[in-house]
Amino acid sequence: MHHNTNSNRGKHCGKVASPTSNGTGGALSYNNYYKATKDAAANPNNYATASSAVSSALKAAGKPDSWLQPTLELVARESSFNSNAKNPKSSAAGLFQFLDMTRKNYGGNSVNWNDPYQQAVAGIKYIESRYGDPVKALQHWDKKKWY
Repeated sequence: MHHNTNSNRGKHCGKVASPTSNGTGGALSYNNYYKATKDAAANPNNYATASSAVSSALKAAGKPDSWLQPTLELVARESSFNSNAKNPKSSAAGLFQFLDMTRKNYGGNSVNWNDPYQQAVAGIKYIESRYGDPVKALQHWDKKKWY
């Protein structure tokens, strides 16, 4: 019965949210976007800055448009689109709430961590290297409440 192996590829990802068809073969299908819409309405200036930075960084990295919505959801969950956000209980800071060690591994002092675009460039590199794509990062976040 191993003839079904390939047809099941990618379908195991639907444990947290039901997959939806978006024409990408299901690879980035996800529908648990609860925070981005709320935070965009509550913080329109922060949203405008963060979405512009993330969109530009995704284009520069050659990532598909399908990465924008899930990446912005991660940013909303982590920082509510506030590029100056700081966690009082840890070293987490910025749009993606990078810890000191993560900042060191994704640019360190060569990155201007006050610049939302440079934060987004580093955030996208982190998401891709750790999870492969932002939907997998969100699925991890859904389970653990961090990514």
